[in-house]
Amino acid sequence: MEEIQSFLNRKGEEITLRPAEPDDAEGIIKALKSAAPERSYVLMEQFGKDIKAEREYISKLSRSNNLLLVGIAGDNRIIGILEAIQSDGGQRPETAHVLNIGLHLMVDFRGLGIGSRMMQYTEEWAREHQFRELETSVFTTNKRSLNLFRKAGFLNECTKVKRIRIGNEFVDEVVIGKWLD
Repeated sequence: MEEIQSFLNRKGEEITLRPAEPDDAEGIIKALKSAAPERSYVLMEQFGKDIKAEREYISKLSRSNNLLLVGIAGDNRIIGILEAIQSDGGQRPETAHVLNIGLHLMVDFRGLGIGSRMMQYTEEWAREHQFRELETSVFTTNKRSLNLFRKAGFLNECTKVKRIRIGNEFVDEVVIGKWLD
């Protein structure tokens, strides 16, 4: 598999996918914070506290069993992040075959085929690194993400009813996964 991949999105804009580098820290934080109004979709408080911490996180991330993928628009701006982390940090042999996925695309870049390409990249990477299952959790309010993962072949594993409280409302969370044969 090629580590750096480029393609044209549905608008004809060039998008590059590649593993994140420590110098991407500021761009990753900006992209993640672009979702601040979407609390019903994701909880972003734990990510991107500061550039130094993000840079250190990227530097220490083991690339043999974890993937931090960035999507970059033609203007060299990070517009998407896909984090694929080995379940339980690889510490439990019973779950070492599972890769937990989190995906974020900036609003203006959704629906253009970028998320699907990021998922394809990740699945290919996971197969090369001997993972057997991809897994993610998505709030039921996030229909777009649910559709993206289902289109990629993910199936419902369980629903955690009223799992998260956002303001005064409780939101269900769906755990979905894909077995890699």
